[in-house]
Amino acid sequence: MRAALDTSDAEGVAALVDDTVADFSRTPKPFDDPRVVVLFQECQQKANRLLSQLHASMDSHATSRRAATAYGDQP
Repeated sequence: MRAALDTSDAEGVAALVDDTVADFSRTPKPFDDPRVVVLFQECQQKANRLLSQLHASMDSHATSRRAATAYGDQP
């Protein structure tokens, strides 16, 4: 998951999150292991950064489309 986050592979991360949630549901008290807590926090921080980048990209795209529409798609 860390590699997918590092390469900004949002689709890969989504699939891995699904797998991780399934693994956690089968593991009693997964956060009792401090190694899991550290890895979870690291991945969560990277995921938050990726999500922020995606939001910024989408917002920029939406703004460009609104501007193009407002100007009748003229350059």
